[in-house]
Amino acid sequence: MEDIDIWQPQQARATGEISLRFTGSVDKDELREGLKAAGMFRRLRWLAAAGALFIAFLGVRVDEEGGSVNVGLVAAAVVYAAVFALLAPRQIVTHALRAQRAHEGADCVVDGTGIAAVLDGVDIKRLGWDAMTRYHETPDLYVVVGGSGRRTWVMVLPKRLMTAPDTELLGAVLDSRLRRG
Repeated sequence: MEDIDIWQPQQARATGEISLRFTGSVDKDELREGLKAAGMFRRLRWLAAAGALFIAFLGVRVDEEGGSVNVGLVAAAVVYAAVFALLAPRQIVTHALRAQRAHEGADCVVDGTGIAAVLDGVDIKRLGWDAMTRYHETPDLYVVVGGSGRRTWVMVLPKRLMTAPDTELLGAVLDSRLRRG
């Protein structure tokens, strides 16, 4: 039988639930892939297109004598679309990478109460199962999506940080707790 690195804290031993614990950091490419799998960029690009079209339509005027185009508003629409469709996704990935690096060295613990970032035995951030709405699976990642209030958050869990049995166990836990996105 293969030795599996599964860590069970006192709370999990008392309830009989298995906890997975793994350590490592998420790469920039993994963050980008995770946010893309969660659909974050798709919504942002739709918003950029809708806003740019609205601004462009403000610059078009049709009357009895013909039509005219306000070049300034059309240029503003192009700039708006470029900023939101091209630059904002990069800024989101950079912000997420900075937030992840702030918790460098923390362990990721998946247990019966949810998913937590633990540093030196203390929870830095704990997200309960009730705050999570769905998850996505790619060949390299598990991406958990949730929300609190009007905010949506994404948690990227790279499979390369886990052993093969832990990866399958995490997939089974996510399947039992969340819907696939």
